[in-house]
Amino acid sequence: MLQISWNRLLKIISMLKNILYSIFWNKCPKCHQSNVFKISNAYNLKDFDKMHVSCNCCGEVFEKEPGFFYGAMYVSYALMVGWFLISWALDYLFFKLETWQFLIFISATILVFAPLTFRISRLIWLNFFIKYDREKAVCHH
Repeated sequence: MLQISWNRLLKIISMLKNILYSIFWNKCPKCHQSNVFKISNAYNLKDFDKMHVSCNCCGEVFEKEPGFFYGAMYVSYALMVGWFLISWALDYLFFKLETWQFLIFISATILVFAPLTFRISRLIWLNFFIKYDREKAVCHH
């Protein structure tokens, strides 16, 4: 039987809280002080993909090496597969759309979510490699 101590469980919850905060608020995974993307609006299509090279607060470099964010494509793929499966299940159970209607719906939503998925997948990828450090959370300019 799997036994997890309360301290371990609280540590996991705290870690997940830090990761989700970084992802959904566009914050540096290390210090949670600066934004990762230069523009907060993911739907500013001219600049939605522009990132800071490093954190303005703690100095953490976001792109560790050339091609670092190729891995984020797999995260993006997983997010879109998840969206497809949820959409398909809801359609199968409740809506019963024709195949062509479902394909139009899924294609349109993937296009609409593309800028958001791009950002979220990069932030998830960053959080795989950079852990929150409470000591770095105080900005020293």
